[in-house]
Amino acid sequence: MRFFFAALPLALALSLSYFRVFELYELQTYDWRCQLRGPRPVSNDIALIEIADDTLETIGQWPFGREYHAALIDVLRTAGAKAVLFDILFVEPSGSDGAVIQSVNSAKNVYFPTAFTDPKQTRSGFVSGGTLAALLPAYEQSAKGVGFVNIVADIDGKRRRIVPLIKYQDKNYFQFSIRAVMDILGIPLEKVSIQPGQSMNLATKLRLPLDDHGYFLVNYAGKWVKTFKHYSYADVLISYRQLQEKEKPIVDLAELKDKICFVGLTATASHDINATPLESIYPNVGIHANVLNSILNRDFIRRLDRFSNLLILFLIGLWVAVISTRLKPYQALQLTLLTLTVFLAGCVILFIGWGIWADVFYPFIVFVLIYSAATLGRVVMEMRKRELIESELKIASQIQKSFLPETLPQEKGLSVAVYMKSAKQVGGDLYTFLPLGNRKLGVMLGDVSGKGTPAALFMAKAVSEFKFFARGKTDPAEVLSNLNDSIASESTGGLFVTLTYAIFDAEHRRLFLSNGGHLPAVFVDTNGQSRLLEVEEGMPIGILPGVPFSKSDLEVNKGDCFAFYSDGVSEARNRKKEEYGVEALQKVMTRYRVLSVQEILNKAVLSLNQFMGKADQHDDITLVIVKIEDSQ
Repeated sequence: MRFFFAALPLALALSLSYFRVFELYELQTYDWRCQLRGPRPVSNDIALIEIADDTLETIGQWPFGREYHAALIDVLRTAGAKAVLFDILFVEPSGSDGAVIQSVNSAKNVYFPTAFTDPKQTRSGFVSGGTLAALLPAYEQSAKGVGFVNIVADIDGKRRRIVPLIKYQDKNYFQFSIRAVMDILGIPLEKVSIQPGQSMNLATKLRLPLDDHGYFLVNYAGKWVKTFKHYSYADVLISYRQLQEKEKPIVDLAELKDKICFVGLTATASHDINATPLESIYPNVGIHANVLNSILNRDFIRRLDRFSNLLILFLIGLWVAVISTRLKPYQALQLTLLTLTVFLAGCVILFIGWGIWADVFYPFIVFVLIYSAATLGRVVMEMRKRELIESELKIASQIQKSFLPETLPQEKGLSVAVYMKSAKQVGGDLYTFLPLGNRKLGVMLGDVSGKGTPAALFMAKAVSEFKFFARGKTDPAEVLSNLNDSIASESTGGLFVTLTYAIFDAEHRRLFLSNGGHLPAVFVDTNGQSRLLEVEEGMPIGILPGVPFSKSDLEVNKGDCFAFYSDGVSEARNRKKEEYGVEALQKVMTRYRVLSVQEILNKAVLSLNQFMGKADQHDDITLVIVKIEDSQ
């Protein structure tokens, strides 16, 4: 079942490629490549004789008398044209047909078109059941050759390909330009063979590539006005008359010697105008000229068959899937973008350099979807992992809290208040209270280097060992020394803890203080004098064993206040990146020293929060306030 659900999207993706569901968009990328590559080589043997607006103004409205066609054939014969191809359908008799036939018989190089009803594709090629515009028999008999001028319209209406050969009544008819080029190159009609979906073989001399539907792709050499040599139909006739009258001709008819002349209607709003990859308005006669030009220059467009496109889609899609799931997200994004860039560049280079048309649109979309799906899958997995981690962190937070005092100490002569807020669910700040008997209370506060889970685990270890070494001891320096030697002798993963330990003797009004590299405690006396309590010797716990720790001895009185804090208090920042500072804490304690210990704590926390505003908390915050009360 798992294999089925994995294979289903793959089969669907390959099927959409094989059946070319997004062909409309692929055709647009083809047009873009045609426009990007610029002009193609143009044969000097081709000339276009246009029945344009100027000709109709000179001769008259279309269709004009066929005697003009007879005259044109005679002029071109006299000029030495190699072949004359009329892209004009002669389907109804005219009084001037005799003159045309006579001129054609004299020239012996004129080709006329015919048109069939929509040809049907079979295994052996295209077959038509009737004629759409049958050529008059007299024209067909006198012509050098007859070819059809059917042009295929793609789903967007543009002309990009032609049918190379149509069978009608058991006779093969070639496309107009192909029929002419066979005579020009000396290729016998009976030597032509078709390999369906691959090529049309013109004897052994030439192979015209066909797409997998059997069409020949028109390789447009450029835009209409910039491609081929253009001549006015009327100007050619007038120039011949001018030569006869010893006048300077409009057109040098010598230029038409050995030219393959296409004659067609190009006047504005004529029916022989269609859209192509390069232009929205392009005369049909130009399409036939481009077919001939492509064959003469051996300059073809070859579209990769469906299976080749499937192979490219599968291999690159597999590569994108692998890098999207195996590499780190940023690396996967970079390599995927590089892959897409190389793919697009490769398709463009193949087209410009060798005329190879590989599908671009659908593969590109699939590659993006594969990356997006893989990334989404990774995000979902990461979210599940994060939910699991958050669940575990909640448990870890509860466990961590179990290492901290659940209630405040009730020691006569001392009042204690505590505030703690972790930056994450678990933190590295620690504190504890140790009743030592005889109205002595130990107050410890520390800060583990680092944050998160490693710091929390180290904090639990530090609290446990501190309680072990501090039990029954009244010398804070001795406690810190023993704790440091124990932790420093073990592997701590590079972590250490700064720690301050104070023992309050409420009976004798004394304070004994040692410091292991922690911030100095704040002391505010009853007169409002504030200072920081420094200790001479002491470094962070767990770095080096055997280091000395000293202690200070201070007399305390009723109303004295002490604050022990982590750097999350003094280094708290607002949105301007300004630090709160220990001076601000001293000011709050001095101002509100006469209040109860809990009220002093509340004022300090309020001051800190107002300073931070909406700025993010970047470190754990712990604050312990101790106030000396009446010992009676």
